[in-house]
Amino acid sequence: MKRYLILLFLGITFLSTNAQEKVDAETMEKVIAKPQTQILDVRTAEEYKGGHMPNSVNIDWKERSKFEKAIKTLDKDQPVYVYCLGGGRSKQASEFLTQQGFKVYDYSGGMMDWRNAEKPEIKPDNNEEVKGLTTDDFEKIIHSSDVVLVNFSAVWCVPCQELKPTIEKIEKEQSNKVKVVKIDADQNKTLMKALNVRGIPQLLLFQKGEIIWNKTGVPTEGEILAQINKTTN
Repeated sequence: MKRYLILLFLGITFLSTNAQEKVDAETMEKVIAKPQTQILDVRTAEEYKGGHMPNSVNIDWKERSKFEKAIKTLDKDQPVYVYCLGGGRSKQASEFLTQQGFKVYDYSGGMMDWRNAEKPEIKPDNNEEVKGLTTDDFEKIIHSSDVVLVNFSAVWCVPCQELKPTIEKIEKEQSNKVKVVKIDADQNKTLMKALNVRGIPQLLLFQKGEIIWNKTGVPTEGEILAQINKTTN
């Protein structure tokens, strides 16, 4: 029994020392000041091109074979800091890196939190960055109908694609009750920052220009319809 307890303790210690830890924007700001620090941006190359943290390198988590090959160049004796846009991909990548023996710190807030905190960002030095909708444009949208459902999403976001059929069904079948507006997160970074949208998919329901419901994640069709139906009562 004593031997079993010792082995159990050692196993728990091993897991705890190899588990990835979460860090915040303040910690990441200190990290980027050290050029030798291993900082991985696991978004797509296109996202990285549109803006990224200083001293970070881009290794797309979704391109798994390339990712596994690229991390072989990393130093396992040094910690690895990982981030994406909103935390989904960095969590998966961090878990994988931990399994490979790296000490990992996951910045789960990602670029959404980084931009909201107004931290330094390397942006395109030309006019390629797309500003998207302005807040004035958005105000016009939410006042364009009595009830407006706004959906922030992105093509690479798996939960967003899971929600997409539901949004399209509601748009088609509930057009007499609600106007559905789909906004691409990648093309509207400035607007998302202004609205404090920190995760996607994000749903915002407006009635006469006033927000009455917001939801991050993938709600069921029933949940969304319940909120829409409240506007007609």
